[in-house]
Amino acid sequence: MLCRRSLLGVTTRCLRLSSTQQLTSGQPENDLASGLLHAFSDTDSQKILKTINESGMNELASYDISKARATKLQNWKDRHGPLQKLSDILYVEGFGLKVTTKFFTSLLAPVSTGSITEDLQIKTKAARVAPFITPAMDEGQRSRIASAVGVRIGVTSVSWARLKIGGDEAPCLLTHWQHHELNDKKLHLSELSRRCLYVFHQIPDADCYVMESPQMAQASSNPGSIDQQNVNIQKAQVYAIMSFSLMARSDSHENQKNNVYYMRRFLSARLFNHLVGTERVSSEDTILAMMRTHYNVEHQIPETESSINLHKQVHFPADLRHLFSQQERYQRELLGQALLLSLAFTRLVLQQDPQSIASVARNSKDSTQSRTS
Repeated sequence: MLCRRSLLGVTTRCLRLSSTQQLTSGQPENDLASGLLHAFSDTDSQKILKTINESGMNELASYDISKARATKLQNWKDRHGPLQKLSDILYVEGFGLKVTTKFFTSLLAPVSTGSITEDLQIKTKAARVAPFITPAMDEGQRSRIASAVGVRIGVTSVSWARLKIGGDEAPCLLTHWQHHELNDKKLHLSELSRRCLYVFHQIPDADCYVMESPQMAQASSNPGSIDQQNVNIQKAQVYAIMSFSLMARSDSHENQKNNVYYMRRFLSARLFNHLVGTERVSSEDTILAMMRTHYNVEHQIPETESSINLHKQVHFPADLRHLFSQQERYQRELLGQALLLSLAFTRLVLQQDPQSIASVARNSKDSTQSRTS
């Protein structure tokens, strides 16, 4: 018993010594975590450290951080002193890489000159806007994308629409628009793979490809429940095959490795006001309205062009308009959803249109009035 107690005491002292040395000597684990943090310039790093070290709990809570984390950060500073480098914050409980990056970014934002109430409202609104896509896209990737393909995957079909991204002086150009039926019944995986690869070769090349995030399967204690039956296995298989195939087109260059993005479910339906509760309504009227704009008719009206925001318009070539009109109604609906998926990605992520972003912001009071078509 004495030996066990002695061993326990030695082990405890060793752990305490190891913890103290790790905290003061810049241990390898912290260096590894520091390498995973977002890279800030020396000037920004000094500004972040100065703000954290000189601010109290209430001041820290005014940035993009919860009050509980601000309290933990202040308590950590009281015990260990000011932060010496940015990665030191990872010692504080509740500060992971994602939370830390958001917090540091908010510390660099311009200081508002408005009232405290206005600052809190802005902070609350910003905190409730979730990322539009997965994985995240940095500014360098965003600036390089000049074309995008929206891929709408169904249980037995795949539809796609390719947009050439227009600038402020030109609308987006629809270059490809197609719908392909896989089959009307479930297929063996080998046959499904063969058909998906055939579809993959029909999809045109683009800088990136956008899909709607698939519904996640929910664990259930009753495998035969309705919730489990709603998760279609074949649709998930098509998602996996198409995603992997499109990722294979990615450039080997490091900055081009991400070329497939997943948009939040129902985001495009919310942007174009096609969502009633949790049900989608037809997109056909919206597509037809886009086709009737001055940019898609033979005789334009020059005197009205200056008042139209061209980057929100879509130019439909005559052959693609004709193709759309010749499809069955359900096929037109799927083509429309593919186009709106690509267009929503363009407006929200690539062009970062403020009006479009405001229309899908969570709990936005003006979302209904500011929806765009």
